[in-house]
Amino acid sequence: MEGLEQTAKLLELIRERGFKPGDKLPSERDLAALFGMSRSAVRESLIRLDTLRIVESRPKSGVYLQPYGAERSIEAMVLFAETNMPLTAAEVAQSVELRSVLESEAMRLACLRRTQEDLDRLQKILSDSAAAIARGETLAEYDAVFHKAIVAATKNDVLLRFINVFYLMSRKRREIYFHEKQQSKRSHAQHLQLYGAIEAQDAELGQQILRRHLKGVDAYFRMFFSETQQAAEPARRARKTAAAATPKAAAAKPAARR
Repeated sequence: MEGLEQTAKLLELIRERGFKPGDKLPSERDLAALFGMSRSAVRESLIRLDTLRIVESRPKSGVYLQPYGAERSIEAMVLFAETNMPLTAAEVAQSVELRSVLESEAMRLACLRRTQEDLDRLQKILSDSAAAIARGETLAEYDAVFHKAIVAATKNDVLLRFINVFYLMSRKRREIYFHEKQQSKRSHAQHLQLYGAIEAQDAELGQQILRRHLKGVDAYFRMFFSETQQAAEPARRARKTAAAATPKAAAAKPAARR
């Protein structure tokens, strides 16, 4: 977790100091001084951001902020979510849209390709889910496990990797979504219907149920991210104003040698 926290600090710096695509970031030495971190820790964080294509390290030149768009690694969105960095409204809408498209096709393939082993796994998850609900626990984790088990039944590992990104990105939000006990019960009832379609290998029915199942969830995620961004905006503006006291150029300028 320490490495993740250090990376989050660098992301905060990028956001609060108003760096734009193409801007050169402060040197490792200056970043270490700003955050009270060792240069090796800063270097590791920059390597992580470079791997995710958030920044670009140019030999004998420095580290530059990459364009914010399609070239950036999708794993960067997971990092933003895990470090409470707000996603843009477009990213939320597009992520929800992509999830619906991928899971709809996953349902069709799962109905065609599922094995008895897949059915046994889904039954086990449903049984564990029912027990959790009876104990008054949330369905947040079981919900993700169930949906990923459906995707696993497609026998397409690459598809499963893409879907896993969404569930990693939405983990914290899903916990809040399932905080209401009735929501866990509703989702479990729909999961039972989805299982029935997969068992019967009825792809058309399965996709219909899935669309209804995801519709309310998708609307929630759009609303939640929007409200989160609005709530965070005043604090973000305040931090940016405070950061302005130390100009970007000064932060990026190496300390004078004596």
